Amino acid sequence: MFNAKLYNKSNALSKTNAIKYLEEYKNIINWKMDSTILDIGCGDGSLTSKIFKELIPNCKTMTGCDISEDMIRFANEHYASERVNFTTLNIEGELPDHLRERFHHATSFFAFNWCPRQETAFQNTYDILRDHGSCFAIVTEKVSLYDAYRTLAEAEKWKPWVIDVERYISPYHDSHNSLKEMEQLLGKIGFTTTKLEHKIIFHDYENQENLKGGIMAVVPFKIPDELYDDFFIDLSQEMQMFDTKKYNLKKSTNDSVLNVQILVLYFEKK
Repeated sequence: MFNAKLYNKSNALSKTNAIKYLEEYKNIINWKMDSTILDIGCGDGSLTSKIFKELIPNCKTMTGCDISEDMIRFANEHYASERVNFTTLNIEGELPDHLRERFHHATSFFAFNWCPRQETAFQNTYDILRDHGSCFAIVTEKVSLYDAYRTLAEAEKWKPWVIDVERYISPYHDSHNSLKEMEQLLGKIGFTTTKLEHKIIFHDYENQENLKGGIMAVVPFKIPDELYDDFFIDLSQEMQMFDTKKYNLKKSTNDSVLNVQILVLYFEKK
C-alpha cells in the first residue's frame, strides 16, 4: 500500500532539484505552446502537478505515468484535474499503440535509473514523442547509498534482509564514463543530444533524524522494526566512508548531508 507520508520524505530531494534544473535549463527547453507533455515515473503526482502549474502553464495537457498502480491511484485522487491526468505505464514494457507519437515533450526525474533495460526505456520514450519532440531528464548516476547496499549485503548481520541489491542500483553507478555511454545510447536510438552534464547535488537534512527519515524511506529492504535504528547507523557509516574515501567529498552523513551524482540531459527527436 502506498504511504504518502513516507514517499514525501524520500521525494524531497527529487522535487527540489527537478524544479531547480528546469528553471536553470529553461532557455534551451523549447516548450511548445498548447503542447502535450508526459512525465515518466511521476510517483504520487505531486511533482507533475507542481511543474504544470508553476513552470509550464501554457501547455495544453500533462500526463503523469508510473509503473505503480497504487501511485497512480493516489495521483488521480489528489492531483488530477481537467488538464492533468495520470496513467499506469511500464516505460520498459510494451508500448500501447495509443501512446505512440502522442506527446510533444517528456520529462523524467530520477526514474530512468530504475530501469535495467535502458535501451528499451529510451526507445519507448522516442516512440512516445512526436517528430521534433524533446525530453528533459535527471538520472541518478552514483551515490554512496548503492555502495553501502553492496557492503551490507555481504555482512553476516544484514545478509538475511539485504538481498537482490543490484536491481536497486543505477546502471551508471559503475560506469567510468557515463556521459559517453548515455550520449552513445541516445544517438543509437535516434535522438540528438542538446545538453548532457554531470552534476553533484548535496541535500542537507539539517539533523540526523531528518536524514534517517529521508534515507530509510527509499531503502527497499524489509528490515525488522527492532533492527531499524541499527541498520540506519551501519548504513550511514558505510555511506560516510564511501563519500569521503571513494568520492573525495567533504561532507556526508555525519553532517546530515546526502550526496548524489546525477546526469542532467535534454535530448530531441529530430
